[in-house]
Amino acid sequence: MDPNKTKSASEGIAPMGITALNETVLSNQPESRYECPVCLNWLRDPVITTCGHKFCKSCITSWLRNSGHCPIDNINLSMKVDIFPDNYTKREIQEQRMSCPFAAKGCTMKVTPLDLDAHIAACAHNQPDTSAARALPCAFRAVGCTDTFLSQDDINNHLQNDLQKHMSFLMNAYSEIKINNDISNANIDTKEQEAMNLWEAPDKEGAQPAAPLTNTTTLIRALYERVVVLEQRNREQDIVLANLTKQLSALAVAKVKQNSDMLLRYCAGNYVWRVDNFQQRLDAMLKDNYKMLYSPGFYTSPNGYRFCVRLNISPQNPLFFALHVHLMKTENDDCLEWPFNGRISFAMINQVDGERTQRDTMMSNSSLVAFRKPSAEICLRGFGYTEYALLSDVLRNGFVKNDVLVIKVTIKCV
Repeated sequence: MDPNKTKSASEGIAPMGITALNETVLSNQPESRYECPVCLNWLRDPVITTCGHKFCKSCITSWLRNSGHCPIDNINLSMKVDIFPDNYTKREIQEQRMSCPFAAKGCTMKVTPLDLDAHIAACAHNQPDTSAARALPCAFRAVGCTDTFLSQDDINNHLQNDLQKHMSFLMNAYSEIKINNDISNANIDTKEQEAMNLWEAPDKEGAQPAAPLTNTTTLIRALYERVVVLEQRNREQDIVLANLTKQLSALAVAKVKQNSDMLLRYCAGNYVWRVDNFQQRLDAMLKDNYKMLYSPGFYTSPNGYRFCVRLNISPQNPLFFALHVHLMKTENDDCLEWPFNGRISFAMINQVDGERTQRDTMMSNSSLVAFRKPSAEICLRGFGYTEYALLSDVLRNGFVKNDVLVIKVTIKCV
């Protein structure tokens, strides 16, 4: 891997959703014959050059305005005499029909590849599944919390915000258990009284009891019933303690999640992504090139833009990794300026020789869909490098250590 090698960043499409290892197929990725080499998207108003290459009309027009030569083989071209409409390819693309990704939810629409993104954004079935919505109780219900919620996120927020309230419930429950135990120890129940009435030990002077034992069967039955009662109490106390332990564990998990969310929100656009179990994840991606890895979403500021990083096998060259960033939806998107404008830096850390760390920087492009306000949880289009690093270099030259790959991303608004 040459850290000084210049690479060209571009916009790339990714499937809907965000998971650790996405199983979704790139349903709207064009075949190579229908892909514009400039924007890497479906050809729009396709044209063909005299040197035999196809481009979107707007892409090649903008390119020739700045350079004057073909972006593929550097042959000089003129818009007036070397560019011709490719109606045959345009007709082939328009004849293709693709099913909506929400067909499983009932959408029956089939649209052309060029119209698929617009249909997804407006599809009536692009809604969260609320068919199974039901009230979820708080994890501290057993000790007195009566709040209920419609989603796990609401429960997590409740656990984070009402920590003092839940601790009060736990203290009250503990005090109640202790008082009950003291009362039980201070009072002799009817079974104990019955057993004691059946037999009394001799006093210190050796005098015999006033009423000698005559009914052995009654004594044994009374002792047996007393043992059963004590065992039942022990089981009840074990259950109470187990529930308290479970609730304390849930509280600890909520605290860890809160700390993790705080780090992502207050990292100021500087995020270190540690990809653990890397060999296992890589094997899964090599087996199916449409599987990909996503990082957690991190923020440029506490109320700013939110991004995630995507790592996958390059669809154009399976010997390379592709690396892109994707914008994600936040609760503050209406307050932000769109499209996003800023500088994005990648650093794939060499954990053996720091001087061989691969560093790349790119600027956003306001004309790309990748930097517009997200209409879904994660923007379908990312921005980055389709051929970022050779797989063999990453595996052999010190970038993976203890089965962990480290990628640092820095995003600054300008």
